Amino acid sequence: MRVLKKTLWPKSVAINNADKIENIEIWLGKNLGAFKDKWNAVYGYNKTDFYFRDEKDALMFILRWA
Repeated sequence: MRVLKKTLWPKSVAINNADKIENIEIWLGKNLGAFKDKWNAVYGYNKTDFYFRDEKDALMFILRWA
């Protein structure tokens, strides 16, 4: 699985529930902006890794989705 550079995307959160991914992406767009701006995602077979530039954004994401 692909891993993003820690210097650009220092925080990551893995989500194992594929049923949530669409709702998560909608929420991220509304709360953090466009894809690859403040957040990024790497899609795998059994999980999706969400990456964040800011620790506060990662924490907000964890509190809502993890």
